[in-house]
Amino acid sequence: MALAAGLMLSLNSCMDDYDEPNTDGYLITSPESIGEVNYSIAELKSDNASLFSQTNAFEQVKEDKIIEGVVAANDCGGNLYQTLLIRHIDESKPEGDTNRDQAIVLGVKHTWLTPYFQLGQRVKVNLKGLYIGCYSKLPKIGQPYYTSSGNLRLGPVLLQLCATNVELVGQPNPDCAECQPIALSPEWLRATANRNYLNYPQLVSVKGTIQEADGEAIFAPESLQDAGYGVDRTLVNSENNTKVTIRTSTQNDIAFTVMPQGEHTFTGLLSYYSNWQVQLRSVSDIQ
Repeated sequence: MALAAGLMLSLNSCMDDYDEPNTDGYLITSPESIGEVNYSIAELKSDNASLFSQTNAFEQVKEDKIIEGVVAANDCGGNLYQTLLIRHIDESKPEGDTNRDQAIVLGVKHTWLTPYFQLGQRVKVNLKGLYIGCYSKLPKIGQPYYTSSGNLRLGPVLLQLCATNVELVGQPNPDCAECQPIALSPEWLRATANRNYLNYPQLVSVKGTIQEADGEAIFAPESLQDAGYGVDRTLVNSENNTKVTIRTSTQNDIAFTVMPQGEHTFTGLLSYYSNWQVQLRSVSDIQ
């Protein structure tokens, strides 16, 4: 009961970036400063271009490199498992500069991250001892693990490392700029030049009609799940027939939601593999 009460207070209180985070009873991050920010997500990607250009690769960070960003996506709807999207907007850089607005996934091994990392929560991450790289082309901070097939891949960091490598900064502010999605046009999605790691992961909104929607079908029935326990649906934009995959894991509120017919806007985490892909954070990301 005390935990629930604490969470409700945190969610409903007036939020200010300069307030101390309310961590009573549920702190899993560092209670002390992990150091001053001396690096950025943009620099991380720029300095490791060859690494982030690969499909599956990783390396360990050996130095104290401390980045800062805002939680723009989490597992609040159960669709983004062990996933936090950390986004940083550098207002000192002009609009249109690729380095102005960059994001990366921080994977954390835990069943439910939302109570600890709410949308709009600013965090600092010391990369020393952690691993950076790509999982299926997705830029990520994590730790290597062996898959069931015996392949070494970049997975989530162990939860206990949050206590030494991650610090909360201020109170969550879900109305901040980092929590506002980038509206992607069909022309942008079609352009081949945009299909690179500098443009994803990112919080975006896309508009279109779900090809498989018939008024009864749900997003992710178990009967259609693939080896990754997810279901892909095709979002088609009527302007130029641009297609985006809406990927949904099974066993969450979105999975059991009937797909809407007609044109809608969908907000979520953007990635690219063989096609543009968006993963919704929650049912409310359908407008």
